[in-house]
Amino acid sequence: MLAARSDTSLAGNGSSLTTALAAELGRRIASGRLGAGDLLPTESEIQLEFGVSRTVVREAIRHLSSKGLVSVRPKVGTKVRPETDWNMLDGEVMRWHLLAETPRPFIEALYEMRLINEPAAARMAATRIGDEDRRALSAALEGMARHPRGSQELIDADLAFHRIVLQATGNPILRSLGAMIESSLSISFSLSWRQNPQEETVRQHALVHDAIVAGDDVLAEIYMRRLIESAFNDVILALYDEGGAASPEDDRSTPAA
Repeated sequence: MLAARSDTSLAGNGSSLTTALAAELGRRIASGRLGAGDLLPTESEIQLEFGVSRTVVREAIRHLSSKGLVSVRPKVGTKVRPETDWNMLDGEVMRWHLLAETPRPFIEALYEMRLINEPAAARMAATRIGDEDRRALSAALEGMARHPRGSQELIDADLAFHRIVLQATGNPILRSLGAMIESSLSISFSLSWRQNPQEETVRQHALVHDAIVAGDDVLAEIYMRRLIESAFNDVILALYDEGGAASPEDDRSTPAA
């Protein structure tokens, strides 16, 4: 159980306080500071540490419970549930993992999942893409080349590019995948864009774009795989350069797919 502290008070109204408290507790759980089976501090301890009302605490706990992170039982308290019970595709849960003290294991899992799905999606898109998605894919690529490196507009264009590839498969489950992981991809894209020169990143996306537009399913799959592998390395380098989870001795190879 965590000791109460007086230096972690939150600012804002009731709704934002609930969100901020849930995020802080969620990051502690995602990082392993609170492990499976651990009890969260009592309501009064959380109130004291963060300077919030009992209502805010209860709403935050209810928020965590809805995502499978904790269970609440009378006379027992609030207990962290096993990771297998968590809704890992929930946008907030993914974001809490990425903002934890040691995000690398989750980043490896995220990119492993992308390597399993997106190259195959690019292959399908090459044979199924319609005129509207073809125009949207070209517009996203143009936006990545036009907007300043690291800008939100550029990241939005990058996100749009990958969403359109998934959408162009015509598979409703794959189409939903982009929306489910968008917040985490936004963070990882912002990190990768800090490393790779913009011209090179645009060139890598252009190879995927051109293969899909040309209907070359084999090259579309190959270039998408290379793109994701390169992005993974860029994210790990960004974390290391910023004093993150990686270290000079870390193996910076891409995760196995």
